[in-house]
Amino acid sequence: MIVKSPTPEYDPPLTRCALCESDRIAAFDRDELRGHGIWRCRACGVLFMNPQYSDEYLRRFYSGYISVHGDELENPRYRTRRDIRAAGKRRSMELLRHCGARDRMLSVGSGDGTELAIAKELGFAVEGYDIDPVITTQVSRAMDVPVHSGRFENLALDPGSFDVVFLDQVLEHPKNPADYLRKIRALLEPGGLMYLGMPNIGSWSNRAKTLASRLRLRGAARGNHYSTQHHLFYYTPRVIRALLERRFGFRVERIRGSLKPQRNPVTPWVSRFLPNSDSSFLVIARKEGVIPAGGCA
Repeated sequence: MIVKSPTPEYDPPLTRCALCESDRIAAFDRDELRGHGIWRCRACGVLFMNPQYSDEYLRRFYSGYISVHGDELENPRYRTRRDIRAAGKRRSMELLRHCGARDRMLSVGSGDGTELAIAKELGFAVEGYDIDPVITTQVSRAMDVPVHSGRFENLALDPGSFDVVFLDQVLEHPKNPADYLRKIRALLEPGGLMYLGMPNIGSWSNRAKTLASRLRLRGAARGNHYSTQHHLFYYTPRVIRALLERRFGFRVERIRGSLKPQRNPVTPWVSRFLPNSDSSFLVIARKEGVIPAGGCA
């Protein structure tokens, strides 16, 4: 498989895994629609786009990522998707409370403030972070909540500042996920909780798409499910558990399918025990240290 040459939109091709630092990486698949290679780390199992976008490209892309136009807000389909996402976030934060989460929360990827509003309603003393300084300033003023911006790994926040760090559909986006995980661990108090919600590249539906893609059965749609216009890394429950526990100092307490509302009432019960039945999954992991009584049973 040919690796795309570096251009102003791309960094030089990766020669090591950005998460486990192994050099045992190899071409795996391709997003034919967008012309991007998908590689796999043979050591940890994570998939990733290679080469990755440049910082300048990502800055331009995310400068308009959060903003939503007024006509979109009036679109019933947009409102329905937004309401479904909000309901899933609320259920996830309620689950964190069940797992013993205390009050100080950092919402990473706080976006338009939906997460911040839900967290405040549930009694969290929440702060936010997002990449766009213009949007974060607007959201902070509107909600009277501190919202930080800039490079996440360089945030000037004291170690142990938070009891909970919440990332919903975030860790697949940055090209330095290891830096994010190390920073999150530093920001959490001992025994603090991290919530991750992310797409599941190992879901039953995505496995079928990946197989069809690798067999070149999808034509121009080959690899479209990788969404390389904004997703750079691709995780499964097994891969993220191993990374968190072996490399980043977390103990995984729960992995299950997402908590977003479903039309079929049986689906949430299935995804609770079979996370690969869902196209997204959630992880609750505790920073190794002092483990509070109770936990996430």
